[in-house]
Amino acid sequence: MSRRSSGGPWLVTGANGFLGRHLLQAIEADPGRRAPIALVRDQLGWEQQEWTRALPRVRTLVGSVTEPERWVHDPVLEGLAGIFHLAALVRHGRGDAAAVQHTNVAGTLNMVRLAATRGCRLLFVSTSGTVGCFRRPGAAPDEEALYCEREVASWPYYRSKIEAERAARLLAAELGVELVILRPPVLLGPGDHRFRSSEHVLRLLRGRVPFVIRGGMHFADVRDVAQALLRAMEREVVRPIYHLPGTMDSIEGFYRKTAELSGRRPPRALVPFRVAWLLAALTKRLGLRLLPEPELIDMAAHHWGLSSRYAAEELGYQSRPGDETLAATIAWLTANHPDLRKTP
Repeated sequence: MSRRSSGGPWLVTGANGFLGRHLLQAIEADPGRRAPIALVRDQLGWEQQEWTRALPRVRTLVGSVTEPERWVHDPVLEGLAGIFHLAALVRHGRGDAAAVQHTNVAGTLNMVRLAATRGCRLLFVSTSGTVGCFRRPGAAPDEEALYCEREVASWPYYRSKIEAERAARLLAAELGVELVILRPPVLLGPGDHRFRSSEHVLRLLRGRVPFVIRGGMHFADVRDVAQALLRAMEREVVRPIYHLPGTMDSIEGFYRKTAELSGRRPPRALVPFRVAWLLAALTKRLGLRLLPEPELIDMAAHHWGLSSRYAAEELGYQSRPGDETLAATIAWLTANHPDLRKTP
């Protein structure tokens, strides 16, 4: 295991994302916690966002996880005490496979090397989809589960995360790095300023869910996941893997509850998978954005589940009730998305 630095800062990759925002806000809210360094690709873009102005203790470092040679020797990293590796390229189309592979695998291995050089703990946020995807409902694998490689073989993002986990564990063992892998499902809650993770909810609020298919949905509250990451970094003894399960539901149930909480009409048509896939492929070919990409239709037709042996006891983790998370997501989107925000 790596030696642990004691007095220096934490580095947060993917700091400008949904989870990065909540992690930094949680650190900022506790003056007793060490000041973090946010790895950002665009300093001006970072400064222009309203939410970043409320983070006076956060220092920034401009760079990319795929080009660490440009920034890993910066003096700001002196005494680095830990790395939260949140950065990832989340794209599901097969045309993006090479870029997804490079960012998610090579970028993660670069962070393992940085942790080895600096002698600090590395927290790698992966995804529940590496082990928790199934063709039938009901499964909820724990931290000892095998990878579900057959189920996700045609999806570049999940495939890259499996490879990143596997390669990172081998390299960490070789270099003596204390690596902790955390696997949350889809993240929902307030503050999704890029409107990506909450796209499922946003589609219904904008009236763009004309039908549903049979499949599953699994989500956790981003605020609870952020707190679990902090506890995993601060805990003296940690395990190599923690699952962060949330609310598991059917696609029909998820949209029915979202409609009920938002006052919208729920989708009434239940369409066979093959019909939905063909409609999505046709609208994509015509350049229309009426439906999700075909790959997302394929994913929605699967079922997603997770359980944990350790997260509650060791990290104090429990995702709050799904209704509460959905209500907070809806309220934030309604107040902040330009298509939904009411003008005076």
